[in-house]
Amino acid sequence: MTKQPLPEPSVGIFWLVRDKLLFDTTPLSRAEPYGDHLTHPRSHIKTWKQFQQIGQAPRESEYEEYPRGRVMYHPSPDEFTILADQCILSRKDLMAQIKKELQLPKNTKTGTDLHYKCFRCLSGSEQDDDWDFE
Repeated sequence: MTKQPLPEPSVGIFWLVRDKLLFDTTPLSRAEPYGDHLTHPRSHIKTWKQFQQIGQAPRESEYEEYPRGRVMYHPSPDEFTILADQCILSRKDLMAQIKKELQLPKNTKTGTDLHYKCFRCLSGSEQDDDWDFE
């Protein structure tokens, strides 16, 4: 019996729109260096506009209105991190879907960042959670 190769993990960006996750991903082998990690090359702003053009995102909205996040990879110590809005991080079903979609390992870290807070969370929070890892 031959073993099937494991699917390649990906990095990427995502949103939660009307209780559905939207993804734009890049296989890890094609990720771009950014500081000490590897990341998805496209931005939330440009990708949102493309999603609007093809009807995946509401045309009347801005990219930062919906909860969003990013998955990046740190070569040393060989780990993935999901940075996302608390609206996403607090839901086990969504986190499982993100890990499955991007083929992420079980030891993937999670955290919050001000870049990934929706308007609802920003208006209800007095706390700066810049790079607050769990």
